Amino acid sequence: MKRISTLILSLMLTLAMLPSCGDGDSKSDTKNNNPEQPTPDTPDNPNTPDDDGKTAELPFAYGADTGWLTEMESKGVKFYDNSGKETECLALLKSIGFNAARMRVWVQPTNQNGYGPWCDKADVVAKAKRAAALGYKIMIDFHYSDNWADPGQQRKPEAWDNFTTIEQLATAAYDHTKDVLQAVKDAGVDVAWVQIGNETTGGMLKTQSDKSATDLNCTLDDAHVNDYIKVHNTARKAVKEIFPDSKIIVHFDRGQLWDKFSWGLDKLVKGGAEFDIFGLSIYPDISETNWYAKYVDALIANLNKVADTYNKDVMVCEVGCANIASYNARRAINDIVVRSKKEVSRCKGVFYWEPECYGSWNQYAMGAFLSSGKPSEALNAFNEKSTELLPATDPNATEIKEENLYLYTKEGELLAVCTPDAEGVWRGTVTTSSDYLNFTAVDGKGVKYAVKDWDTWNSFVKATSKYDHFWFGGDIANAGTYDVWFDFTKGTWGGTKSSK
Repeated sequence: MKRISTLILSLMLTLAMLPSCGDGDSKSDTKNNNPEQPTPDTPDNPNTPDDDGKTAELPFAYGADTGWLTEMESKGVKFYDNSGKETECLALLKSIGFNAARMRVWVQPTNQNGYGPWCDKADVVAKAKRAAALGYKIMIDFHYSDNWADPGQQRKPEAWDNFTTIEQLATAAYDHTKDVLQAVKDAGVDVAWVQIGNETTGGMLKTQSDKSATDLNCTLDDAHVNDYIKVHNTARKAVKEIFPDSKIIVHFDRGQLWDKFSWGLDKLVKGGAEFDIFGLSIYPDISETNWYAKYVDALIANLNKVADTYNKDVMVCEVGCANIASYNARRAINDIVVRSKKEVSRCKGVFYWEPECYGSWNQYAMGAFLSSGKPSEALNAFNEKSTELLPATDPNATEIKEENLYLYTKEGELLAVCTPDAEGVWRGTVTTSSDYLNFTAVDGKGVKYAVKDWDTWNSFVKATSKYDHFWFGGDIANAGTYDVWFDFTKGTWGGTKSSK
C-alpha cells in the first residue's frame, strides 16, 4: 500500500507540472508592470469566438455605466427611492433589477489635458469593490486617454505623447491594462468584460494629448489599421493574463447606422483583431420623425446582422435618451432592452450610460433619474421581469386641452396643469424637491414658452433656440410647493408659497 501511495503521489506531482489545458493565453498572475516587450498572440480564427467555450455563460447584462457616481457624491448629489427615502445609488439600481456595472478608466486624468481626479485606477477600484459587493458583474472600459475617448476625440495619454514607434504604444497599452486589472483583482473583484477602447469607430490613439496631429496613430484607415490591431491584441494579452475568462469587447458608436460602423468592423475582423463581443452605442432622438424605425428597428437589425455576418456575440454598451420621463423615451429604452434580449439570440446585454444623472448634471441631458432624484420609469426595463414591448401610444396619456398650459421637468415629467381663470391667466400648483427648478412649458396647441432673457426670469415669450425653459428664482427659488401663474397678455409669470 505504501508503494502504491508513493506511485500515486509521484503521478500527481508529474501531472501538476504539465501545462494547463485551458485558454491558451492563460498565464500565472503577476504584478510585474514592466514586462519585456509584449507581442500579439497568434491570431485566433477571426470568425470564431475568443473564448474556449468552457466558461459558464454570463446572465444577460442589465447594465449601468455610473462613472460619474463618486464625483457626484463628492458634490453632495443624493439619490432617492420612489418613496422619497435617500438610498445609495448602486443599491437603488440593484433594487430595480440592474446586475452589471460598467466603469471607464483613464490613464492619468490629473494631467494638463485630463478630465480631473476621477476614473483613475484608484477610483475605478473603489467603485468596482462597491458594485461587486452588491453582486454586480463588472465591465472595465479602457479609454486609453487622460480624457474622454469617443468619435469626436481619441487623444493619447500625455505620458504616451513622446513615443515614436507602434511597439511603444502597444507596450504602454499592455502595461496600463495589466496594472489596472491587477489592482482590481487584488481588491477581490472579478471582471466579466473588458472593453479595449471606447467608441473607436474611426480608430483610437489618433492624436496627441492636446489634440494635435501625429503620424503615430491607430486610425482605421488602410495605413494604420494594422497598428490598431497590434495595440488591441497586445492589450488583450494583458487582459487574459489577469482574467483569462473575461470577454473582450470592441465598441463602436451609432448602432443604428450600418454603413457608419460596419466598414471598420470588417477591417478589424479580417485583419485578425481578437475579441468576443462587438458592442454598439445607441442614443435615440425621439424628436425625429419615424424615430422608432430609425433607431430601435435599425439597431435590432444591425445587431443580428453583425452576429450573422461575423459570428460574434453583440452587446449594447451604451444607451440613453433625452426627455426620459416622456412616454416615447420610456418606450425607446424599454423596447431596446426587451427586443435585444428576445430578438437577438447573441446579444449579451444592454448598458444605460450614466442613468443616475438628473438636473442636467455636467450639462448632460440624457440621464434617467427625475429632477426629484428618483429613478424614472424608463429604468424598469432593466429587469428580467420586463418582457413586453410598450404600445406605440401612451394608454395613460394626460388629455391635452387647448386652453391649458402644461409644465414639465426637463426630463419630461409632468409638473402641473395650469388652467385659465376668468381673466385668462393660467394658474396651477407646483411642488419641487430641488432649488432653482428648471422646467419647460407648452400650451394645449403645442406652443412652447420660455423666459424672455436671463435677467428677467419672471417675464416670458415664445421659446427660441436660446431661451427654451423657465426656472424658479426670487421668492420661489427654493424647494417647496408654490401657486404659480402665467399672464399671457402681459408676458409675465411668478408664484407664491402655497397654502395647500
